[in-house]
Amino acid sequence: MKIIVPSAGPVPDQKTVGYVVNIARKMGAQLVVLRVLAENETESAGEDRLGLFVEMAKRESVSVKTILRRGDIASAIIEVALGKRADLIIMGVSHGEVVAEWMNARAMERTNVPVLLIPKWVPAAKRSPSNG
Repeated sequence: MKIIVPSAGPVPDQKTVGYVVNIARKMGAQLVVLRVLAENETESAGEDRLGLFVEMAKRESVSVKTILRRGDIASAIIEVALGKRADLIIMGVSHGEVVAEWMNARAMERTNVPVLLIPKWVPAAKRSPSNG
């Protein structure tokens, strides 16, 4: 099983990383973390922004792969999900941000892969016990 998760950057990722890694661990899934680089963002900076997911996934014994792309966010999510034969896409959604909500809806409309949205305004998830 493969789960695609786009990285929004260190601040929003802190809110979702616990949930995402916990879901991947419980499902025995490989986590594929995607960073769509901003116009002037270097690949090195993009890799750095993926570090939070990589560190937590490794700590929780979850297989993790990272991908950097340039271009339209929704298109990149769909291309990676199809190319990697993803079983699930997990995305954070920011409270009150029309652009984020529009992008998430646009990505959801263009794929048959199930999409799980995690509100970024909920408290950050803590690691759950291994027996749960």
